[in-house]
Amino acid sequence: MAGKISRNNITPAEWEYLRSTMRCYFHLVNGNERIADQDGIEVRDIEQARSQAWKAIEELRAEDDASASEWKDWRLEVTDADGKIYFSITLGGALH
Repeated sequence: MAGKISRNNITPAEWEYLRSTMRCYFHLVNGNERIADQDGIEVRDIEQARSQAWKAIEELRAEDDASASEWKDWRLEVTDADGKIYFSITLGGALH
């Protein structure tokens, strides 16, 4: 259960930011392994999380010359802090 946020010492702009963001975690997963994102990032909504996921995939592929066939069993799972999966993206396919 989430704790109640007190508005003491929080500006109205900070309060709106806290109310309008969510933390998402980006885990790399295949059938045997899981590389967990321990930090996550703050996003406004699921669409921003999806945009950040595609950006992370593009960066990962730019850093690693592995072919798409080496990524075929991997996916990027985007979750909340409790592990609820918002969406996943298969890494073996072509970027769009």
